[in-house]
Amino acid sequence: MDQRSLRILEYDKIVSWLAEKAQTEPGRQLCRSLMPSEQLDVASAAQQDTDDAVKWLLTKGALPLYGISDIAQPVERSQNGVLLNCGQLMRVGQFLRAVSRLRRQFPSDETPQTAVQKALAALLPQKNLEKRLDEAIAGEDELHDTASIELASIRKKIRNAQADVKESLNRLVKSHARLLQDQLVTLRGNRYVVPLKAEHRGDLPGIVHDTSASGATLFVEPLPVVELNNRIREMYGLEREEIERILQVLSAQVAEVAEPILENLMITARLDFLMAKGQLALDMKAMPPKMNQEGRIRLKAARHPLIEADVVVPINFELGDVFQTLVITGPNTGGKTVSLKTCGLLCLMGMAGLQIPAQEGSEISVFNQVLADIGDEQSIEQSLSTFSSHMRNIVQITSEADHGMLVLVDELGSGTDPSEGAALAMAVLDHLRRRGCRTVATTHYQELKAYALRTEGVENACCEFDTETLRPTYRLLIGIPGVSNAFVISKRLGLHPDIIDQARQLLSEEGIRFEELIASVEQQSRESEKIRQEIELLRAEARQEKETLEKARKELSQQKKKILQQAREETREMYQQAFSEVESMMDQIREKIHFDQLHESERMADQMRHQIREGLNQVEGAIGRETLRSSGKKIAPDQIVAGMLVTAPQLGLTGKVAEGPDNRGNCQIQTDDGMKISVPAAALQAVGKGPQQQRSSSGRDAKGGRRSAGSVSVRSQKRMNASTEIKLLGQTVEEALSNMDRFIDDAVLAGIASIRIVHGKGTGALRSAVHQQLRRDSRVKSFRLGAFGEGDSGVTLAELQ
Repeated sequence: MDQRSLRILEYDKIVSWLAEKAQTEPGRQLCRSLMPSEQLDVASAAQQDTDDAVKWLLTKGALPLYGISDIAQPVERSQNGVLLNCGQLMRVGQFLRAVSRLRRQFPSDETPQTAVQKALAALLPQKNLEKRLDEAIAGEDELHDTASIELASIRKKIRNAQADVKESLNRLVKSHARLLQDQLVTLRGNRYVVPLKAEHRGDLPGIVHDTSASGATLFVEPLPVVELNNRIREMYGLEREEIERILQVLSAQVAEVAEPILENLMITARLDFLMAKGQLALDMKAMPPKMNQEGRIRLKAARHPLIEADVVVPINFELGDVFQTLVITGPNTGGKTVSLKTCGLLCLMGMAGLQIPAQEGSEISVFNQVLADIGDEQSIEQSLSTFSSHMRNIVQITSEADHGMLVLVDELGSGTDPSEGAALAMAVLDHLRRRGCRTVATTHYQELKAYALRTEGVENACCEFDTETLRPTYRLLIGIPGVSNAFVISKRLGLHPDIIDQARQLLSEEGIRFEELIASVEQQSRESEKIRQEIELLRAEARQEKETLEKARKELSQQKKKILQQAREETREMYQQAFSEVESMMDQIREKIHFDQLHESERMADQMRHQIREGLNQVEGAIGRETLRSSGKKIAPDQIVAGMLVTAPQLGLTGKVAEGPDNRGNCQIQTDDGMKISVPAAALQAVGKGPQQQRSSSGRDAKGGRRSAGSVSVRSQKRMNASTEIKLLGQTVEEALSNMDRFIDDAVLAGIASIRIVHGKGTGALRSAVHQQLRRDSRVKSFRLGAFGEGDSGVTLAELQ
């Protein structure tokens, strides 16, 4: 990338900002070296890495990167046999602890998916060396006694010898107190001495090691302790030798794992770099842009990252789709240059893998080169005028211009005669367009506005100016050429109307009409934008109102279903109670009435029981269907396994699968009372524990209340005594139909799907009556005569609902 253009677009300031977010020097070095890439795959991968870092920061927070320093040089020196000092080894130990700490941030049994996870998983902790350095290194210039057994022994001997010297000197001090300036023992040149008065120099035999500044005190090593001090000095020499040996061993151990340590150093630097990119994106409130290589730029509510958030005005910007060249016009200080820099800087950031401060859905392209000429770079030393300096940059840009480049030029053609400057500017824009560049240029020239209107692939844009407040709004309007507003501004500032009128007369009639047309278009654009914003506000309110109404509708629907279900439950309880009472009444009637009246009473009771049962069946069916709608779903036969909780809604049956589908496609279902029933697999649905299915054998319903005693006793009794066959042989038609009705009732209660009715062949009258009754019975789904081996015409097989 062109370094001058990077500096003009202030990319270096973004890099410095990024480096401030890094926590380690190796990470800061990576940040400072970050450059935009012209390769789409590289830039896209870098964008994904930044997005991974942002997600990590949002979900898990910053990585513990403290304790990491640039240890590359001492580690490399150890490979050449150089002895490392305590400070260098201490920093190596701190780094190894940081590596272990970082590695624990990602479980070793998981597969890394993101850039951060992959970097963490690639770390290679050196536990043995880490532990050895922790045991040995005490500080910048110190080893622990535990660094070696020999070092601990030497230091113990030194401490013992020092204690002997101090004890000997303390006795001497007490016995010669009058000869000493102070009754204390001190050190001179690592030897223990006492402060002797100068006038008593001959009274205490010993070696003088120092004299006070006044000469009144001599620091004397008494002869009795000279040998002890000599021994201490010898042991200090042994200590230095042992320390050097330990450092040599530790340096060699570092050299043995130098490669993985250096690899870890690069990985930790990359982790710091990733975290810095993620933190910068969060600080900027940035988003990842879509990337392309077709030269297409679409920025939504883009903000220049170096302008304060409470000052910057977001802009919408597009280039490279419908048009390849954009000409931005408008008054000075209106935001043209900021728009130019925002476009260029955000493209560079995106190409470098940094997220951009814009709304989601923004899109940028990678470019082979980004060239910019922005600002006055007049050089006094080179005697270059503003125009000469400007043109020298344009010459360089036009000579390098090629397909896949982004060119940004501020005040193209300025600094010379307006007519010549405008002609030159149009020629430069034509040259760049023919070479396939994406170009953005700012200008004041009216000729360039007309050029953009009549040239294919070139579009006008302007920075909006509020003529009422005489202030720029800094909003970029694409598709509309800007006006100078010189007359309007001059009039509002108080310039005499006659002067303004004379100035208007000096303009050509065509120029006046052109300016008036542009001003009208700009005014209409502002009004349209205001209407658009109002429409968007109304749409947002409508969407919110729709969501509120939809939520209320769903709540009402759920409430309605709940009320209906509750009513069905109550109705079922009533029917079950009534059914229980009828059974009880029948028992009492059988005990009290005469035998010849029993038949008529049983018939009436059977009718009543039949009516109650029909009502109960309807309620049960409604409850079952509602429950299945909310909790059941079809299951494929090959998914049915033993132990699965299923329901057969058409049969009113719920239970567990005892045996899977056989060769005829039927399953054995075991109900909660232990009964096994054969049911077609296609009729089964998987169910959860809906509110109507959570009924325990203890006789309590889903809400914890006790069920009707009659309901429980009737169902339990019927299921225990249920049979799948009834024999009507030898009975009258009336008796047979009554018994068959009661039998079907019991079968439905027991959840039986198929029944067998034995009526015999005889004259066929009983068979005919049975079939007529079955046709009218709503509980019967279908029936047929038995086939050969099933009883032939003497048996009827029926399927119940």
